[in-house]
Amino acid sequence: MNILLINPKFDRYTRTLCTPLGLLSIATYLEVHGHKVKMLNRAAKSTDICKEFDEFKPDMIGCSFLSPMPLKDAVVVSEEAKKRGIFVVWGGPFVSSVPELCFTLGCLDVISFGEGEATILELADKLQAGEDWHDVKGLGYMQDGRFVRTEEREFLDLSKLPPINYEYIDDFEPLLYTNYNYDGLFGMYLSKGCTQNCTFCYNRDFHHGCRRQRPVEVLIEEAKYLKEKHGIKAISFTDELFGGNKKNLQYICRAMIDADLGLYWGCMTRIGIFDEEDFQLMYDAGCRWIEFGVESGSRTELARMKKGLNPDRVPVDLKICKKIGIITLCYFIVGFPDETEEELKATCELMNSIDYSRFICSYYNPLAGSEIFDKLVAEGRFTPPSKIEDYMKTKIFYSPKPNLSKVPTKDLKVVRSHMLWKSFTKKYYAEGEKRSYATARKDIIDALEALTGHGLKQGIEQFFITGYEFLDIFFYANFFPKTMKKYGLHRK
Repeated sequence: MNILLINPKFDRYTRTLCTPLGLLSIATYLEVHGHKVKMLNRAAKSTDICKEFDEFKPDMIGCSFLSPMPLKDAVVVSEEAKKRGIFVVWGGPFVSSVPELCFTLGCLDVISFGEGEATILELADKLQAGEDWHDVKGLGYMQDGRFVRTEEREFLDLSKLPPINYEYIDDFEPLLYTNYNYDGLFGMYLSKGCTQNCTFCYNRDFHHGCRRQRPVEVLIEEAKYLKEKHGIKAISFTDELFGGNKKNLQYICRAMIDADLGLYWGCMTRIGIFDEEDFQLMYDAGCRWIEFGVESGSRTELARMKKGLNPDRVPVDLKICKKIGIITLCYFIVGFPDETEEELKATCELMNSIDYSRFICSYYNPLAGSEIFDKLVAEGRFTPPSKIEDYMKTKIFYSPKPNLSKVPTKDLKVVRSHMLWKSFTKKYYAEGEKRSYATARKDIIDALEALTGHGLKQGIEQFFITGYEFLDIFFYANFFPKTMKKYGLHRK
């Protein structure tokens, strides 16, 4: 069977693009089991979809997306496929969270829930053999006007998956980027899922609080291949919880050291699970930056988030990383439901104590599939979109919508803008760093590259959007001295 896997393009083009690892894994799995597969990464490169259909003649297409941003393109692609009688499958965390709404579009046949490798293979095999596919595990579809969801599929043992065939990527250049001092970054993954169940995250529904890992040896062989064949110089691990625990982290790092990869890398992990010995081993294995989901400096708010994090441990871990030479980035959320001014002040106090770290701060946005989303809907405090078309409208959050906290919207905007501006204008993040203002440089380059992402019209739109965002952040970060004083913020 000919199967075309598609990574749809975003409404808003960004230079730093994620490697479509899920589709690459599915493509490899299908190929190993006898199907002919092609992949289109439309998020990185525009294609004539009609020409692709006519030349490759797929029997089935699959579209996958993490968020609603690529919905419009997925509809365009799927409608063209249906005109040709091609079987259409959608998948990914966003689709899995609002499946019934997706079917109102009338351009898809089934939705694949969770991981797609085994589900898509069984579906393809049955379609090819002309057999009934309606009992395949992990699917959702419409039958006689009602939505049907089949039995949930068990998680795959990731050690059974073949090494990823990266040659399905026809253009590596858009997927290679720069971060801090490191060029040629490429996204890879070692594990799926996370052991935590934060109330704001989709992990509860999509991964069920479970973390699974591929063999480290396979990852190392893939990295060596990519370095030799495509010239990657560093790895950005997309794992939600890199390492998982001390013993496993040490095993991973020692395997990398023994393999003498010669690649720098960065990852995301948790505060409080590793100590100085572990961070030093990570550095020795090539780690040069770590991202931590801190979210808040308030114990009560962290408890509502079910974060399982002690805020006192945050500056401890970050100081260790700074001492060793690992750059850190901390994610924060402001405007979380029922957040108070005192809780926000605690976050600002924590941020002031770790001003040597980089910050990314987001407004809380109810995410379908998360525990707090269901709670807000049940309490009548949030009404999710009733039409899939509402998700297709580009949403740019210049302020929290809705503001479900007890903090004035202006205060949230000032705090968030201060964090972002502080990171943007910081000269160095590590001792001996060669590039000054690395964050500002990257953001500016990304913005300029985005202007030519997908044509003149979108480039002009992106220019005005980026310009407005910059001015909005600059304004709220610098022109509200009373609010800054209220939360203990300083311009320096």
